[in-house]
Amino acid sequence: MSSLAIPAATTRTATQGRVLADRFGGTLTRDIALTAAGTAVLTLFAQIVVPLPFTPVPVSLATLGALVVGTTLGMRRGALAALGYLLLGVVGAPVFSGDNQGWAFASFGYIVGYIAVAAVSGRLAERGADRNIVTMLGSALVASASVYVFGLAWMIPFAEMTLTEGLSKGLVPFLIGDAVKIAVAAGVFPALNALIGRR
Repeated sequence: MSSLAIPAATTRTATQGRVLADRFGGTLTRDIALTAAGTAVLTLFAQIVVPLPFTPVPVSLATLGALVVGTTLGMRRGALAALGYLLLGVVGAPVFSGDNQGWAFASFGYIVGYIAVAAVSGRLAERGADRNIVTMLGSALVASASVYVFGLAWMIPFAEMTLTEGLSKGLVPFLIGDAVKIAVAAGVFPALNALIGRR
């Protein structure tokens, strides 16, 4: 009997605390509350925006918000939080950057991409990528890059751009800003993990 109890306890310990949010427990009520909080955080980050006159894609902190939400909540809750953000905007809530609502605008693909950012960063955090600077840097880089797959795939045909135009308007202007966001995430999350004693 005792030999069966030891592996069970070991399994529970191994699955606890995979991401920062797991320190709050894993009940359904807490998961719902954490997911809703993630949607609110993403909404807040998306409101910090600087429009650019030469591109339909504004500079905002939404990608960083999706990265923060995913890394903190994990893949499932992070992706659901980003999906909730998308659905709120599609039905008309003023959550998207600028005056955008619905789905029929050139930068909508980037909003779809936030789900990928949250899911990728969440999955990598579950595997421990958020616990040191090097792995968190890689996680943030891969997750942030995923937003462009969806963003460009939507914007180029929607706005009837060539591939060159799409890259010059939907990728190149944001590379420096993304590098700063990635560096911030790579510094902050390992520090938080060290602060609360997660290894």
